Amino acid sequence: MKAARLHGIGRELSVESIDVPSLRDSDVLVKVKASGICHSDINYRDGVSPVGRLPITLGHEIAGVVAEKGSEVQSLDKDDRVSVHYVISCGHCKFCIAGLETYCEQYQMIGKDVDGGFAEYLRAPAGNVLPLPEAVPFEQGAILGCAVSTAYHALRRARVEPTDTVVIYGVGGLGVHAVQLAAAVFKARNIIAVDVLDEKLSLAQRLGAKGIVNPSKEDPAESIREMTDGSGAEVVLDFVGRRGTIQKSIDCAGKGGRIVVIGISSEELQISPYSTIIGKEVEVLGVNDHLKSELTELIELVCRGKIDLSTSITHRLKLEEVNRGMEILEKNIGTPIRVVAEQ
Repeated sequence: MKAARLHGIGRELSVESIDVPSLRDSDVLVKVKASGICHSDINYRDGVSPVGRLPITLGHEIAGVVAEKGSEVQSLDKDDRVSVHYVISCGHCKFCIAGLETYCEQYQMIGKDVDGGFAEYLRAPAGNVLPLPEAVPFEQGAILGCAVSTAYHALRRARVEPTDTVVIYGVGGLGVHAVQLAAAVFKARNIIAVDVLDEKLSLAQRLGAKGIVNPSKEDPAESIREMTDGSGAEVVLDFVGRRGTIQKSIDCAGKGGRIVVIGISSEELQISPYSTIIGKEVEVLGVNDHLKSELTELIELVCRGKIDLSTSITHRLKLEEVNRGMEILEKNIGTPIRVVAEQ
């Protein structure tokens, strides 16, 4: 089969022929139909976040059909449409028992620690493979696996309430879905989008943002204080993760605010705790993944028409063009939201 493999940090992926993976009794072989390209894939390629081994097939946003299944698999059948949950967990440690598989003591990630979806076929534990209804196109089923579900998890971690002002810093592949989810699902009273690109701010407004801020033209903290009558935001989600944006995210939060950092960066952060965190009693929370239960909920929300992903995929490429897809994201060519490799 064809697969896009990372052989060395900082190197382009190599599209090559490798063996179709063999199955264990509890595994499913998925014929990949669509695999989303995420900024995290760029971070894995560049060593910002280390992969589990080399060489490795990247790709963690995956949808397809069941091609084969192991002898112990009862819940799925051949040709079933599926979406893949990328967190592989043990199922029996204290975190898994509590339903927090992202903290699993034996955590592994598909597309980072084990081979992922930039390939014609993917081997995954049956417990990671969720039914995907016909109403959900494969490309949407793929991006649900990170771009939407991680944004959903971030909003849940932030404990968003209908009375909250929610600031979303970075209207990219995850941030754009955070805007829509905050408006349509969490019913936040006020959503303010922050981005340096006016076209992304316009998109955020169409998806439910009531306020927009372009930090290349105005100071976000000052603007948000004006928009909130001086009180600041209850929730700030930082999907950029750079030193400057995290600092501004803290500045944008009001007393008792919750700041959630999702964006990945190699930059270090220095803050003065009293003036930034202690004095306002803010919380700084991290988000790395999402839960399988959240992906299940999102599939249902798409089926019920509660969220609309029809404009989320801005670029469609072939598997052989995966390096081009990563370049589109990295250089912001054509204002990408999500780039998907289709097969």
